[in-house]
Amino acid sequence: MEKIILIFVQTLMFAAVPDPAFMAYQEKYSFCHGRTDYQISECLLNGNLNYAGFRGDRNAYRKISKKKIREAVLQNRSYAFTMEHLPHTKRYERLKAYLDHLYTVRNAYMPPQFKGDEAEDIIRIKKVFNLLQSANLEETPEMTPAFEAALLEYQRRHGLSVDGDIGPRTRHSLKQSIGSIIAKVKKNLVLESISQPKPLRYVLVNIPEFKMHFYTEGKPVLSMKIVVGKTKMRTPVFNRKMQYVVLNPTWNVPPSIYRKEYAHKSEAQLKKLGLQYNSEGKLYQRSGRRNALGRVKFLFPNKFNVYMHDTPAKSLFNRRVRSFSHGCIRLEKPMDLLHTLGYSYHPGKTTWNTLETEIPVFVEYHTVWADDEGHIQFRPDIYGYETKLFSAPKKRVIYRPRPVPSDVYGAF
Repeated sequence: MEKIILIFVQTLMFAAVPDPAFMAYQEKYSFCHGRTDYQISECLLNGNLNYAGFRGDRNAYRKISKKKIREAVLQNRSYAFTMEHLPHTKRYERLKAYLDHLYTVRNAYMPPQFKGDEAEDIIRIKKVFNLLQSANLEETPEMTPAFEAALLEYQRRHGLSVDGDIGPRTRHSLKQSIGSIIAKVKKNLVLESISQPKPLRYVLVNIPEFKMHFYTEGKPVLSMKIVVGKTKMRTPVFNRKMQYVVLNPTWNVPPSIYRKEYAHKSEAQLKKLGLQYNSEGKLYQRSGRRNALGRVKFLFPNKFNVYMHDTPAKSLFNRRVRSFSHGCIRLEKPMDLLHTLGYSYHPGKTTWNTLETEIPVFVEYHTVWADDEGHIQFRPDIYGYETKLFSAPKKRVIYRPRPVPSDVYGAF
């Protein structure tokens, strides 16, 4: 009898006509395609990501209990339940408000085409600046100082070279259709909606931004450039707690890096790089000026063996795109972080320090977000997650051999 009642309840829950407001919200702010209140609520709250091409920890994203979602549906309050459990942070609300704004300007948006009519292109660029960043420019073909200032601001907000030149990358960015911009913002709104809640004190690493931010009492106290993993050695998305600070670290070369970069080198070649084998036959690099980890590393133990560290390769921080590491996070100003944590640097032997209070570290992936000043920032999708995470899962093809007629066996 209980089984019959359960089947009846589930049938009722999944067959019910969804709330029209729920359907409208789903279409506007997500890529969900739910047909019932339960399906819409579960998708909005937990996302509908395809993790097949993802490097990271799926638990980095927040999950709401399916049991609680079902209970809300049975109590006929799934819409209210969903709205209560979506984020109410400034980042989420500002991004959602920007998406609302894009919908209102959709019909007026006319990006430049760059097909030879320079006057028309300037007019259209000004319109883009007015609609996307409230530049308040007079839409004429003149390149005024106000236009030049708006161009620099556009380049800053899109991770472009801030040089005031309408070069190939700036033109490519400006040519985007309003539909593609809306889709990009909507995908990031989904990621923001399932991001883990942040405490008052934490470190945020945004991979596509190539930046690290440290917050105390919910306010930014330190920001710096970072170098992240190459596209073939991606920095993973995950959350862990910083527990240790190591001064003058040695570098134990991971087996994967050893096989790809050092196994074929002679001991003489390795010595020139400051590398040598230990008593166990494993390659390592002593602490010092040439050490790949620099003078300090910050550990938040995780299964990916990823951490933040100093680097002797300072010139890479001058690059616009900074995806050069093997997956770890190289810091532009590691001593600033060290001092912010209350430590001082002392050269010499390797020293481990255990933090009195562990600090949550969130390594996330946002190509559109609201910064601390409320400006909407855009960045290229360096790891392709806008496509990978939001693509439909591939259907598994199950091979079923055809039955062999019984008379065939008689031939053997």
